[in-house]
Amino acid sequence: RAPAHRTPWVDARPRGFAAVPASAASPNLDDPRDGSSDASQGSDASEGAPRAFVQPYVPQPPDYAGAGACVPAGESESSRRRGGAGHVALVDGMSVIFRSHYGWQSRGNPLLDSKGHDISVLYSVAHAVLAVMELESVTHLAVCFDAKGKTFRHEMFADYKANRPATPPEIKKAIPEVITMLKQMNIPVLTLAGVEADDIIGTVAHRAVAELGFRVSIISPDKDFFQLLGPRVRQLRPNGKNFVDSEGVIVQRPNTDAFADYHEPNLSGKGLVPYTESDFRNEFDDLDPAQFVDVLAMVGDASDNVPGVEGVGPKTAPRLLKLYGNIEGCVENAQTTNDIKNKRVRENLKSPKGAASAYLCRNLVKIRTELNAPTLASPALTFEGPGSLELRHRVPPEDEGAAIGEYLERGLELGSAADRWRDLCRKRGGRSSG
Repeated sequence: RAPAHRTPWVDARPRGFAAVPASAASPNLDDPRDGSSDASQGSDASEGAPRAFVQPYVPQPPDYAGAGACVPAGESESSRRRGGAGHVALVDGMSVIFRSHYGWQSRGNPLLDSKGHDISVLYSVAHAVLAVMELESVTHLAVCFDAKGKTFRHEMFADYKANRPATPPEIKKAIPEVITMLKQMNIPVLTLAGVEADDIIGTVAHRAVAELGFRVSIISPDKDFFQLLGPRVRQLRPNGKNFVDSEGVIVQRPNTDAFADYHEPNLSGKGLVPYTESDFRNEFDDLDPAQFVDVLAMVGDASDNVPGVEGVGPKTAPRLLKLYGNIEGCVENAQTTNDIKNKRVRENLKSPKGAASAYLCRNLVKIRTELNAPTLASPALTFEGPGSLELRHRVPPEDEGAAIGEYLERGLELGSAADRWRDLCRKRGGRSSG
């Protein structure tokens, strides 16, 4: 029996999309990565059998902006074209720490201070966050972290992430040190018991778009964030790669979102590669990014111990969703027709166990965008004024960055980060005064 739900600010109710009717000529969905080929086993379909009617899939509305939000009603046309006045950068702090740790570990030569303490992760995180702050369009910033302990997902599925190895002690030691450093740099740090950093990012992104029409950049390599993409929500993937075609040529699609810097080299020069709604649609055969929740749910995620639907892999899931819209449509089709030619996939989707697994997994992989936690709502978290996520009230500080520069240079012995911080203060100070 699943434990009672104990995280009051999380709505864990299943939500889905409507689905499209099955095609009269459904393609063979065999996928070597999804299990055995069953093309010959689809011949047991009853010829002339009536097809069940399923409500057609409804695409995102024209004013959809990403992270479950639409452009605010009443926004002026000029503001709509430039994507609002603000640009919020939300950094996945845990991913930056893990990437930093393993990056230095692969070099085999850690960075030590004068006392022999390992400051490798502090060095990398400081430079990663400063790189984001150097982006001229960024007006707001927060770094988000997982809280200690279990989350509402463990309440739904006790074995969630149960297969993960223990966190290396070096990372456990680095996490509080990094958080302390960021707070000393006057950078907003967000964490919330019972949820993951992904849900904090989803909720803040939703608020930024829905309330103010801002643009949002999510700094993380994690594909889970694909589900939040929209014209005003993108990812900046550290050391990522642009989507390329079959000949290895970078696909330069028309710029249909609100980010004018999509093709500017300053992003890739800092190791940040934009991944937008257009890139997602190109890679996933024009699925809506919000449908990626159902892709993840059916495929599963071994790293998080999310089981998925047996036999459905990363090639088959998008094809099924292209045809049937969502998990509900796939399940109903499997239960009422033989259109899905791969018998293993069809039988697993039509079985009560397979359908239940798909719905559970969707609840596990869905990033929450409307947490009602007081610490993530106004007035505790605001986008304007002193104490908000707004950078102009933080950089440069009243002493023009002297104290933080001293802290980085002498306190942490991160001289290059201190120099970069001082330069940032000069540039942002000149920009605000000009």
